[in-house]
Amino acid sequence: MVAEQTFRLRIYRKNELAMLYFPESSKQTAMRNLGRWIQHCSPLKAELLERGYDKNRKYFLKHEVELILKHFGEP
Repeated sequence: MVAEQTFRLRIYRKNELAMLYFPESSKQTAMRNLGRWIQHCSPLKAELLERGYDKNRKYFLKHEVELILKHFGEP
């Protein structure tokens, strides 16, 4: 029996978090899909921008991951 991994709230590289949401995709496709989700979720996008989100940064800060989880649930 395989134990289920629990999601840990921490800093994630963007491609790492994207792959958790889209495990069957390539890194590039997963990143594009997660980026699309964020762009289409106005409340999340507004909250991220309010907290200083930088789309060019290579990682999501812990509080940004928390916001993503709030809107999309755990991967």
